[in-house]
Amino acid sequence: MAITNASLTIHRKPFKTPFVSSVKRGGSLGSKTLPSKEIIHPNRQASKEERIVNEQLNKVRRENTTLQNSLKILRKYERELEVLELIDKWRSICQAGMAFLLNSTLLKVNKMGGYEELIRKEVEAEKRKLEYQFAGRLQDEVDEVLESEEFKALPELEQQWLRRDLQQKVDSNEQLQQEEIKKLDLKLTESSNKQMTMRELANRLKVDYALVFEE
Repeated sequence: MAITNASLTIHRKPFKTPFVSSVKRGGSLGSKTLPSKEIIHPNRQASKEERIVNEQLNKVRRENTTLQNSLKILRKYERELEVLELIDKWRSICQAGMAFLLNSTLLKVNKMGGYEELIRKEVEAEKRKLEYQFAGRLQDEVDEVLESEEFKALPELEQQWLRRDLQQKVDSNEQLQQEEIKKLDLKLTESSNKQMTMRELANRLKVDYALVFEE
């Protein structure tokens, strides 16, 4: 039998699936139902994870800031403690120095006749100073004015007025001088049967007593 081209032709038939399932996801197969799954977009999943990471980072940053502030406060407190310790040391040294000066001063005062004698000499010196300031110097200025050629050239009426004005100034200064002398006399009276105190020594040395001796 002769083989022809027609006999070699392959007749293709459409392929038919032997079993076609009519069950769809979420549908039914008999009495059974397959559960449906939510499809999560990859970008949405990444965004959620990124948000969680950012929240954790922000929390860590806040905790770090709180820790740094706490350390600053602690260092400041430690520095304040160091300063207070230095102040205490300085105060102790000053107190020891003041105690030495007071003892030395009391010995010298006793050698010169006692505390009351010291005040008496100081009062006398202050009175001489007041006499020069209020009376002597002012009187010299008044005499200089009255003996000047300018004063002598003034009319008699103006000379009388100027003399009266100068005399009022002299009287006012004498009154102030007497008030200061009374204060000095009172100071001398109060010094009787007393000794120099640490506070008085500090005042004489111009030392802040409250700063050295904490009250």
